[in-house]
Amino acid sequence: MKKKVLALVLIVIILFSYGCLSNKSKFSQNDLIYFIMTDRFYDGNKDNNNFSDVDKNDLKAFHGGDFQGIIDKLDYIKSLGATAIWITPIAKNQPKGYHGYWIYDFYEVDPHLGTMKDFKKLVQEAHKKDIKVILDYVVNHTGYDSPWLSDPEKKDWFNSKREITNWADQENVENGWLYGLPDLNQNNAEVRDFLIENALWWIDETGIDGMRLDTVKHVPKEFWEDFVSEIKKKYPDFYFLGEVWNDNPRYLDLYHHTGIDGMTNYSLYNGIRKAFTRYGSVTTLAHAIEQEKYFTSPELNGIFIDNHDNRRLISDGGDYGKQYLKQALTFVMTYPSIPIIYYGTEIGMEGKADPDNRRFMEWDKIENSEIFDFYNTLVELRNTNSALQSTKFQLLDHDKYFLSYLRENDDESVLVVLNVLNKKKDVTINLPSNSLKFQDIITNNIYSVTNNQLSLNLKPLDILILKSK
Repeated sequence: MKKKVLALVLIVIILFSYGCLSNKSKFSQNDLIYFIMTDRFYDGNKDNNNFSDVDKNDLKAFHGGDFQGIIDKLDYIKSLGATAIWITPIAKNQPKGYHGYWIYDFYEVDPHLGTMKDFKKLVQEAHKKDIKVILDYVVNHTGYDSPWLSDPEKKDWFNSKREITNWADQENVENGWLYGLPDLNQNNAEVRDFLIENALWWIDETGIDGMRLDTVKHVPKEFWEDFVSEIKKKYPDFYFLGEVWNDNPRYLDLYHHTGIDGMTNYSLYNGIRKAFTRYGSVTTLAHAIEQEKYFTSPELNGIFIDNHDNRRLISDGGDYGKQYLKQALTFVMTYPSIPIIYYGTEIGMEGKADPDNRRFMEWDKIENSEIFDFYNTLVELRNTNSALQSTKFQLLDHDKYFLSYLRENDDESVLVVLNVLNKKKDVTINLPSNSLKFQDIITNNIYSVTNNQLSLNLKPLDILILKSK
Protein backbone atom coordinates (compact mmCIF):
# COMPACT_ATOMS: atom_id res chain seq x y z
CA MET A 1 0.00 0.00 0.00
CA LYS A 2 2.84 2.39 0.90
CA LYS A 3 4.51 1.68 -2.45
CA LYS A 4 1.29 2.57 -4.29
CA VAL A 5 0.94 5.83 -2.37
CA LEU A 6 4.58 6.69 -3.03
CA ALA A 7 4.14 5.94 -6.72
CA LEU A 8 1.05 8.16 -6.85
CA VAL A 9 2.90 11.01 -5.15
CA LEU A 10 5.77 10.70 -7.63
CA ILE A 11 3.33 10.83 -10.54
CA VAL A 12 1.70 13.99 -9.16
CA ILE A 13 5.13 15.62 -8.70
CA ILE A 14 6.15 14.73 -12.24
CA LEU A 15 2.90 16.04 -13.71
CA PHE A 16 3.17 19.25 -11.69
CA SER A 17 6.76 19.76 -12.82
CA TYR A 18 5.77 19.15 -16.40
CA GLY A 19 2.91 21.62 -16.00
CA CYS A 20 5.36 24.29 -14.88
CA LEU A 21 7.54 23.70 -17.91
CA SER A 22 4.90 22.96 -20.53
CA ASN A 23 3.42 25.57 -22.81
CA LYS A 24 0.42 27.54 -21.63
CA SER A 25 -2.75 28.29 -23.58
CA LYS A 26 -2.98 30.06 -26.91
CA PHE A 27 -2.43 33.79 -27.22
CA SER A 28 -5.31 36.12 -27.97
CA GLN A 29 -6.06 39.83 -28.04
CA ASN A 30 -6.76 39.61 -24.32
CA ASP A 31 -3.09 39.01 -23.64
CA LEU A 32 -0.71 41.79 -22.64
CA ILE A 33 3.02 41.38 -23.25
CA TYR A 34 5.60 43.09 -21.04
CA PHE A 35 8.86 43.47 -22.98
CA ILE A 36 12.04 43.22 -20.90
CA MET A 37 15.66 43.78 -21.86
CA THR A 38 16.97 41.42 -19.20
CA ASP A 39 20.30 43.17 -18.62
CA ARG A 40 18.54 46.50 -18.00
CA PHE A 41 15.66 45.39 -15.76
CA TYR A 42 16.75 44.30 -12.27
CA ASP A 43 19.96 42.95 -10.76
CA GLY A 44 18.84 40.02 -8.65
CA ASN A 45 22.16 38.19 -8.44
CA LYS A 46 25.28 40.31 -8.17
CA ASP A 47 27.50 37.22 -8.29
CA ASN A 48 27.22 37.18 -12.10
CA ASN A 49 28.53 40.73 -12.47
CA ASN A 50 32.20 39.81 -12.27
CA PHE A 51 32.96 40.23 -15.97
CA SER A 52 35.23 42.79 -17.60
CA ASP A 53 32.38 44.08 -19.81
CA VAL A 54 30.07 44.95 -16.90
CA ASP A 55 30.05 48.73 -16.53
CA LYS A 56 26.95 50.49 -15.32
CA ASN A 57 28.32 53.84 -16.51
CA ASP A 58 28.51 52.65 -20.12
CA LEU A 59 25.18 52.31 -21.93
CA LYS A 60 26.85 49.95 -24.41
CA ALA A 61 28.10 47.51 -21.75
CA PHE A 62 26.38 44.99 -19.48
CA HIS A 63 24.66 46.51 -16.44
CA GLY A 64 23.87 43.46 -14.34
CA GLY A 65 20.21 42.66 -14.93
CA ASP A 66 19.53 38.93 -14.88
CA PHE A 67 16.97 36.10 -14.71
CA GLN A 68 16.84 36.28 -10.94
CA GLY A 69 15.97 39.96 -11.26
CA ILE A 70 12.94 39.12 -13.39
CA ILE A 71 11.92 36.38 -10.94
CA ASP A 72 12.14 38.88 -8.08
CA LYS A 73 9.83 41.26 -9.95
CA LEU A 74 7.19 38.79 -11.22
CA ASP A 75 4.58 40.11 -8.78
CA TYR A 76 5.18 43.62 -10.09
CA ILE A 77 4.89 42.38 -13.68
CA LYS A 78 1.67 40.55 -12.82
CA SER A 79 0.26 43.75 -11.29
CA LEU A 80 0.75 45.50 -14.66
CA GLY A 81 -1.88 43.23 -16.19
CA ALA A 82 0.81 41.30 -18.08
CA THR A 83 -0.12 37.79 -19.16
CA ALA A 84 3.23 37.26 -20.87
CA ILE A 85 6.80 38.52 -20.80
CA TRP A 86 9.00 38.83 -23.86
CA ILE A 87 12.69 38.84 -23.01
CA THR A 88 15.61 39.67 -25.28
CA PRO A 89 17.81 36.77 -26.53
CA ILE A 90 19.56 34.78 -23.81
CA ALA A 91 22.09 32.78 -25.86
CA LYS A 92 25.75 33.48 -25.10
CA ASN A 93 26.90 36.70 -26.77
CA GLN A 94 30.27 38.16 -27.60
CA PRO A 95 31.65 40.79 -25.17
CA LYS A 96 29.34 43.79 -24.69
CA GLY A 97 26.42 41.93 -26.30
CA TYR A 98 24.19 42.99 -23.40
CA HIS A 99 21.16 43.09 -25.70
CA GLY A 100 21.51 39.48 -26.82
CA TYR A 101 21.60 39.92 -30.60
CA TRP A 102 25.33 39.19 -31.14
CA ILE A 103 25.19 35.44 -30.60
CA TYR A 104 28.43 33.54 -30.04
CA ASP A 105 26.98 30.16 -29.01
CA PHE A 106 23.40 29.19 -29.85
CA TYR A 107 23.33 26.39 -27.26
CA GLU A 108 24.72 28.19 -24.23
CA VAL A 109 23.06 30.67 -21.88
CA ASP A 110 24.90 33.96 -21.51
CA PRO A 111 26.56 33.81 -18.05
CA HIS A 112 25.93 37.51 -17.45
CA LEU A 113 22.22 36.67 -17.17
CA GLY A 114 22.49 33.47 -15.12
CA THR A 115 22.41 29.76 -15.90
CA MET A 116 20.06 27.45 -17.75
CA LYS A 117 18.81 26.36 -14.32
CA ASP A 118 18.01 29.99 -13.52
CA PHE A 119 16.12 30.45 -16.77
CA LYS A 120 14.10 27.27 -16.24
CA LYS A 121 13.22 28.56 -12.79
CA LEU A 122 12.08 31.84 -14.33
CA VAL A 123 9.75 29.98 -16.72
CA GLN A 124 8.41 27.82 -13.89
CA GLU A 125 7.80 30.76 -11.54
CA ALA A 126 6.16 32.77 -14.33
CA HIS A 127 3.84 29.88 -15.17
CA LYS A 128 2.82 29.57 -11.53
CA LYS A 129 1.56 33.16 -11.82
CA ASP A 130 -0.15 32.46 -15.18
CA ILE A 131 2.46 34.51 -17.02
CA LYS A 132 3.63 33.07 -20.33
CA VAL A 133 7.21 33.46 -21.52
CA ILE A 134 8.27 34.59 -25.00
CA LEU A 135 11.94 34.20 -25.89
CA ASP A 136 13.49 36.49 -28.48
CA TYR A 137 15.09 34.27 -31.14
CA VAL A 138 17.57 35.18 -33.87
CA VAL A 139 18.07 33.21 -37.10
CA ASN A 140 19.22 35.96 -39.47
CA HIS A 141 22.79 36.41 -38.27
CA THR A 142 25.46 35.61 -35.73
CA GLY A 143 27.60 38.00 -33.70
CA TYR A 144 30.59 39.70 -35.30
CA ASP A 145 33.00 37.31 -33.57
CA SER A 146 31.20 34.02 -34.22
CA PRO A 147 33.59 31.01 -34.17
CA TRP A 148 31.78 29.78 -37.28
CA LEU A 149 33.49 32.50 -39.31
CA SER A 150 36.84 30.74 -38.89
CA ASP A 151 35.46 27.23 -39.36
CA PRO A 152 36.18 26.07 -42.95
CA GLU A 153 33.36 23.51 -42.71
CA LYS A 154 30.90 26.36 -42.20
CA LYS A 155 32.09 28.60 -45.00
CA ASP A 156 28.85 27.99 -46.89
CA TRP A 157 26.75 28.78 -43.81
CA PHE A 158 27.02 32.51 -44.59
CA ASN A 159 25.91 34.66 -47.48
CA SER A 160 28.66 36.58 -49.27
CA LYS A 161 29.57 39.73 -47.37
CA ARG A 162 27.82 42.82 -48.75
CA GLU A 163 25.84 45.75 -47.42
CA ILE A 164 22.11 46.24 -47.81
CA THR A 165 22.02 49.13 -50.25
CA ASN A 166 18.55 48.75 -51.76
CA TRP A 167 15.80 48.26 -49.19
CA ALA A 168 13.22 47.81 -51.96
CA ASP A 169 15.12 44.79 -53.31
CA GLN A 170 13.95 41.74 -51.36
CA GLU A 171 16.97 39.66 -52.41
CA ASN A 172 19.34 42.32 -51.11
CA VAL A 173 17.33 42.67 -47.89
CA GLU A 174 17.43 38.92 -47.27
CA ASN A 175 21.06 38.24 -48.18
CA GLY A 176 22.88 41.44 -47.21
CA TRP A 177 24.73 41.80 -43.91
CA LEU A 178 22.52 43.92 -41.63
CA TYR A 179 24.76 46.42 -39.78
CA GLY A 180 27.69 44.27 -40.91
CA LEU A 181 26.48 41.24 -38.90
CA PRO A 182 27.46 37.91 -40.53
CA ASP A 183 24.36 36.88 -42.49
CA LEU A 184 23.35 33.23 -42.27
CA ASN A 185 22.34 31.41 -45.44
CA GLN A 186 19.04 29.74 -44.58
CA ASN A 187 18.92 28.22 -48.08
CA ASN A 188 21.70 25.93 -46.93
CA ALA A 189 20.02 22.75 -45.62
CA GLU A 190 22.57 22.42 -42.80
CA VAL A 191 21.82 25.95 -41.56
CA ARG A 192 18.09 25.37 -41.87
CA ASP A 193 18.22 22.14 -39.89
CA PHE A 194 20.53 23.59 -37.25
CA LEU A 195 18.25 26.56 -36.55
CA ILE A 196 15.09 24.44 -36.38
CA GLU A 197 16.73 21.87 -34.12
CA ASN A 198 18.15 24.60 -31.93
CA ALA A 199 14.79 26.34 -31.56
CA LEU A 200 13.10 23.03 -30.66
CA TRP A 201 15.85 22.37 -28.13
CA TRP A 202 15.17 25.66 -26.34
CA ILE A 203 11.43 24.90 -26.25
CA ASP A 204 11.94 21.30 -25.10
CA GLU A 205 14.42 22.30 -22.40
CA THR A 206 12.64 25.31 -20.96
CA GLY A 207 8.90 25.11 -21.68
CA ILE A 208 8.67 28.62 -23.14
CA ASP A 209 5.33 29.57 -24.70
CA GLY A 210 6.38 31.60 -27.70
CA MET A 211 9.15 33.25 -29.64
CA ARG A 212 9.58 36.76 -30.88
CA LEU A 213 11.33 36.30 -34.20
CA ASP A 214 13.99 38.91 -34.88
CA THR A 215 14.62 40.57 -38.29
CA VAL A 216 12.00 38.45 -40.06
CA LYS A 217 12.06 40.25 -43.40
CA HIS A 218 15.81 39.61 -43.70
CA VAL A 219 15.17 35.85 -43.90
CA PRO A 220 13.52 34.02 -46.87
CA LYS A 221 9.82 33.26 -46.44
CA GLU A 222 10.42 29.64 -47.44
CA PHE A 223 12.60 29.20 -44.37
CA TRP A 224 9.93 30.65 -42.08
CA GLU A 225 7.37 28.24 -43.54
CA ASP A 226 9.61 25.29 -42.67
CA PHE A 227 10.62 26.71 -39.28
CA VAL A 228 7.10 27.43 -38.06
CA SER A 229 5.68 24.21 -39.51
CA GLU A 230 8.25 21.99 -37.82
CA ILE A 231 7.77 23.61 -34.42
CA LYS A 232 3.98 23.66 -34.60
CA LYS A 233 3.93 19.95 -35.42
CA LYS A 234 5.15 19.36 -31.87
CA TYR A 235 3.76 22.50 -30.20
CA PRO A 236 0.57 23.51 -32.06
CA ASP A 237 -0.30 26.30 -29.60
CA PHE A 238 3.16 27.87 -29.68
CA TYR A 239 2.98 31.61 -30.44
CA PHE A 240 5.23 33.36 -32.94
CA LEU A 241 5.53 37.15 -32.97
CA GLY A 242 7.42 38.35 -36.02
CA GLU A 243 9.38 41.58 -36.21
CA VAL A 244 8.87 42.92 -39.73
CA TRP A 245 10.02 46.53 -39.74
CA ASN A 246 7.71 47.89 -42.42
CA ASP A 247 4.54 49.96 -42.18
CA ASN A 248 2.70 48.40 -45.14
CA PRO A 249 0.06 45.94 -43.82
CA ARG A 250 -0.03 44.02 -47.09
CA TYR A 251 3.72 43.46 -46.91
CA LEU A 252 3.52 42.54 -43.22
CA ASP A 253 0.75 40.04 -43.84
CA LEU A 254 2.86 38.14 -46.37
CA TYR A 255 4.80 36.86 -43.37
CA HIS A 256 1.62 35.89 -41.56
CA HIS A 257 1.00 33.49 -44.41
CA THR A 258 4.26 31.70 -43.60
CA GLY A 259 2.58 30.58 -40.36
CA ILE A 260 3.79 33.35 -38.03
CA ASP A 261 0.85 34.19 -35.76
CA GLY A 262 1.27 37.92 -35.26
CA MET A 263 3.45 40.82 -36.34
CA THR A 264 4.85 43.76 -34.46
CA ASN A 265 2.43 46.23 -36.02
CA TYR A 266 4.67 48.94 -37.42
CA SER A 267 1.78 50.30 -39.45
CA LEU A 268 -0.12 51.31 -36.31
CA TYR A 269 3.13 52.26 -34.57
CA ASN A 270 3.88 54.76 -37.31
CA GLY A 271 0.40 56.23 -36.91
CA ILE A 272 0.71 56.39 -33.13
CA ARG A 273 4.03 58.19 -33.27
CA LYS A 274 2.76 60.75 -35.77
CA ALA A 275 -0.44 61.42 -33.83
CA PHE A 276 0.69 61.66 -30.22
CA THR A 277 3.55 64.11 -30.47
CA ARG A 278 4.27 67.81 -30.89
CA TYR A 279 2.48 69.14 -33.97
CA GLY A 280 0.89 65.70 -34.25
CA SER A 281 -1.78 64.71 -36.74
CA VAL A 282 -4.35 61.94 -36.37
CA THR A 283 -4.52 61.47 -40.15
CA THR A 284 -1.78 58.83 -40.38
CA LEU A 285 -3.21 56.88 -37.45
CA ALA A 286 -6.72 56.93 -38.88
CA HIS A 287 -5.33 55.72 -42.21
CA ALA A 288 -3.43 52.91 -40.45
CA ILE A 289 -6.62 51.84 -38.67
CA GLU A 290 -8.45 51.72 -41.99
CA GLN A 291 -5.61 49.62 -43.44
CA GLU A 292 -5.99 46.98 -40.73
CA LYS A 293 -8.43 45.17 -43.06
CA TYR A 294 -5.43 43.85 -45.00
CA PHE A 295 -4.27 41.77 -42.03
CA THR A 296 -5.44 38.18 -41.82
CA SER A 297 -5.49 38.17 -38.00
CA PRO A 298 -4.94 41.73 -36.78
CA GLU A 299 -6.01 40.81 -33.25
CA LEU A 300 -2.89 38.62 -32.89
CA ASN A 301 -0.52 41.44 -33.82
CA GLY A 302 1.50 43.29 -31.21
CA ILE A 303 0.63 46.99 -30.84
CA PHE A 304 3.28 49.13 -29.16
CA ILE A 305 4.46 52.64 -28.31
CA ASP A 306 8.15 52.15 -27.54
CA ASN A 307 10.78 49.48 -27.96
CA HIS A 308 14.54 48.94 -27.78
CA ASP A 309 15.04 50.08 -31.39
CA ASN A 310 13.11 53.36 -31.21
CA ARG A 311 13.09 56.51 -29.13
CA ARG A 312 10.64 56.52 -26.25
CA LEU A 313 7.52 58.46 -27.16
CA ILE A 314 7.59 60.60 -24.04
CA SER A 315 11.01 61.95 -25.03
CA ASP A 316 9.65 63.27 -28.32
CA GLY A 317 6.70 65.05 -26.72
CA GLY A 318 8.50 68.06 -25.27
CA ASP A 319 6.58 69.84 -22.53
CA TYR A 320 3.52 67.68 -23.19
CA GLY A 321 5.30 64.31 -23.31
CA LYS A 322 3.38 62.88 -20.36
CA GLN A 323 0.02 63.79 -21.86
CA TYR A 324 0.93 62.35 -25.26
CA LEU A 325 2.10 59.16 -23.57
CA LYS A 326 -1.20 58.89 -21.72
CA GLN A 327 -3.05 59.27 -25.01
CA ALA A 328 -0.91 56.64 -26.70
CA LEU A 329 -1.37 54.25 -23.77
CA THR A 330 -5.11 54.81 -23.95
CA PHE A 331 -5.09 53.83 -27.59
CA VAL A 332 -3.01 50.65 -27.31
CA MET A 333 -4.92 49.48 -24.23
CA THR A 334 -8.32 49.93 -25.87
CA TYR A 335 -7.49 48.61 -29.35
CA PRO A 336 -8.29 44.97 -30.29
CA SER A 337 -4.71 43.69 -30.52
CA ILE A 338 -2.06 42.52 -28.06
CA PRO A 339 -0.42 45.48 -26.27
CA ILE A 340 3.35 45.25 -25.90
CA ILE A 341 4.54 47.44 -23.04
CA TYR A 342 8.29 48.13 -23.11
CA TYR A 343 9.78 48.08 -19.61
CA GLY A 344 9.60 51.53 -18.04
CA THR A 345 6.90 52.87 -20.37
CA GLU A 346 4.39 52.29 -17.58
CA ILE A 347 6.22 54.85 -15.42
CA GLY A 348 7.10 57.30 -18.18
CA MET A 349 10.80 56.54 -18.51
CA GLU A 350 12.67 58.84 -20.87
CA GLY A 351 14.94 57.62 -23.64
CA LYS A 352 16.17 59.04 -26.91
CA ALA A 353 18.05 57.18 -29.66
CA ASP A 354 19.73 53.83 -28.98
CA PRO A 355 21.33 53.23 -26.48
CA ASP A 356 19.62 55.98 -24.45
CA ASN A 357 16.32 54.14 -24.87
CA ARG A 358 17.88 51.19 -23.04
CA ARG A 359 18.53 52.76 -19.67
CA PHE A 360 18.33 50.64 -16.52
CA MET A 361 14.79 50.39 -15.14
CA GLU A 362 14.14 53.36 -12.83
CA TRP A 363 12.50 51.58 -9.92
CA ASP A 364 12.63 54.64 -7.68
CA LYS A 365 10.21 56.55 -9.94
CA ILE A 366 7.23 54.21 -9.57
CA GLU A 367 5.82 55.61 -6.35
CA ASN A 368 5.34 59.18 -7.59
CA SER A 369 4.56 58.45 -11.24
CA GLU A 370 1.28 59.88 -12.53
CA ILE A 371 1.81 57.78 -15.67
CA PHE A 372 1.88 54.65 -13.51
CA ASP A 373 -1.40 55.55 -11.82
CA PHE A 374 -3.04 56.24 -15.18
CA TYR A 375 -1.65 53.02 -16.62
CA ASN A 376 -3.21 51.02 -13.77
CA THR A 377 -6.57 52.65 -14.45
CA LEU A 378 -6.34 51.46 -18.05
CA VAL A 379 -5.38 47.94 -16.94
CA GLU A 380 -8.41 47.72 -14.67
CA LEU A 381 -10.70 48.92 -17.47
CA ARG A 382 -9.22 46.49 -19.98
CA ASN A 383 -9.58 43.56 -17.59
CA THR A 384 -13.12 44.30 -16.42
CA ASN A 385 -15.00 45.74 -19.39
CA SER A 386 -16.50 43.10 -21.67
CA ALA A 387 -16.63 45.47 -24.67
CA LEU A 388 -12.83 45.52 -24.67
CA GLN A 389 -12.76 41.71 -24.85
CA SER A 390 -14.55 41.71 -28.19
CA THR A 391 -13.00 42.09 -31.64
CA LYS A 392 -15.41 44.85 -32.59
CA PHE A 393 -13.83 48.22 -33.32
CA GLN A 394 -15.47 51.11 -35.12
CA LEU A 395 -13.63 54.25 -36.15
CA LEU A 396 -16.02 57.17 -35.67
CA ASP A 397 -15.67 60.89 -36.40
CA HIS A 398 -12.14 62.24 -36.64
CA ASP A 399 -10.11 64.97 -38.25
CA LYS A 400 -6.47 66.04 -38.14
CA TYR A 401 -6.61 66.82 -34.45
CA PHE A 402 -9.10 64.49 -32.79
CA LEU A 403 -9.97 60.80 -32.90
CA SER A 404 -13.02 58.91 -31.71
CA TYR A 405 -13.78 55.22 -31.84
CA LEU A 406 -16.16 52.69 -30.31
CA ARG A 407 -15.63 49.26 -28.78
CA GLU A 408 -18.76 47.29 -28.01
CA ASN A 409 -20.46 43.96 -27.54
CA ASP A 410 -24.04 43.04 -26.69
CA ASP A 411 -23.76 44.30 -23.11
CA GLU A 412 -21.40 47.24 -23.01
CA SER A 413 -19.85 50.01 -25.07
CA VAL A 414 -16.67 52.01 -24.60
CA LEU A 415 -16.25 55.29 -26.45
CA VAL A 416 -12.76 56.79 -26.62
CA VAL A 417 -12.18 60.41 -27.66
CA LEU A 418 -8.71 61.96 -27.94
CA ASN A 419 -7.80 65.58 -28.67
CA VAL A 420 -4.15 65.84 -29.80
CA LEU A 421 -4.40 69.62 -30.10
CA ASN A 422 -3.13 71.77 -27.25
CA LYS A 423 -6.27 73.89 -27.57
CA LYS A 424 -9.91 73.47 -26.72
CA LYS A 425 -11.94 71.76 -29.39
CA ASP A 426 -15.71 71.33 -29.85
CA VAL A 427 -16.72 68.11 -31.59
CA THR A 428 -19.88 66.21 -32.43
CA ILE A 429 -19.68 62.44 -32.66
CA ASN A 430 -22.23 60.41 -34.56
CA LEU A 431 -22.93 57.15 -32.75
CA PRO A 432 -24.23 53.96 -34.37
CA SER A 433 -25.75 52.63 -31.14
CA ASN A 434 -28.76 53.74 -29.15
CA SER A 435 -26.99 54.49 -25.89
CA LEU A 436 -28.56 57.44 -24.11
CA LYS A 437 -25.78 58.16 -21.65
CA PHE A 438 -22.04 57.65 -21.17
CA GLN A 439 -19.99 57.95 -17.99
CA ASP A 440 -16.35 59.04 -17.89
CA ILE A 441 -14.32 56.33 -16.13
CA ILE A 442 -11.87 58.89 -14.76
CA THR A 443 -14.07 61.82 -13.66
CA ASN A 444 -17.44 59.98 -13.46
CA ASN A 445 -19.01 62.83 -15.44
CA ILE A 446 -22.21 61.89 -17.28
CA TYR A 447 -22.68 62.75 -20.98
CA SER A 448 -26.07 62.61 -22.66
CA VAL A 449 -26.70 61.50 -26.25
CA THR A 450 -29.28 63.25 -28.42
CA ASN A 451 -30.47 61.70 -31.68
CA ASN A 452 -27.45 59.40 -31.70
CA GLN A 453 -25.12 62.37 -31.47
CA LEU A 454 -22.77 63.30 -28.67
CA SER A 455 -21.53 66.88 -28.47
CA LEU A 456 -18.36 67.45 -26.47
CA ASN A 457 -16.25 70.41 -25.40
CA LEU A 458 -12.79 68.89 -25.36
CA LYS A 459 -10.02 70.34 -23.24
CA PRO A 460 -6.50 70.75 -24.63
CA LEU A 461 -4.90 67.31 -25.05
CA ASP A 462 -8.04 65.75 -23.61
CA ILE A 463 -8.62 62.04 -23.01
CA LEU A 464 -12.18 60.80 -22.62
CA ILE A 465 -12.89 57.12 -21.95
CA LEU A 466 -16.64 56.78 -21.69
CA LYS A 467 -18.65 53.71 -20.64
CA SER A 468 -22.24 53.26 -21.71
CA LYS A 469 -24.86 53.50 -18.98
